[in-house]
Amino acid sequence: MSRSYGRAAGAVDVKRDGAEAPAQFIWQERLYRVNHVLQQWDTAVIPTGADLRTWRVEASAGRCDTPGVYELSFDPVSGQWYLLRAFD
Repeated sequence: MSRSYGRAAGAVDVKRDGAEAPAQFIWQERLYRVNHVLQQWDTAVIPTGADLRTWRVEASAGRCDTPGVYELSFDPVSGQWYLLRAFD
């Protein structure tokens, strides 16, 4: 099961690793550390012509927290990150 959020939920604060991939993010006032990048893809946005880059990651909010799967997307036009989906 998954929950969709997208831009309506607002931007999330993301810190990247040495490359482009997200290393951690803050969502609902909790810090999530990315354990693994599971997948990455680009999606074209028609009006702007920009490509949204999306990462599906496994992340957890602490050592005792059960890891979850999240989709984070970066919009190069606005420079903002968004949480698109959280999987249970």
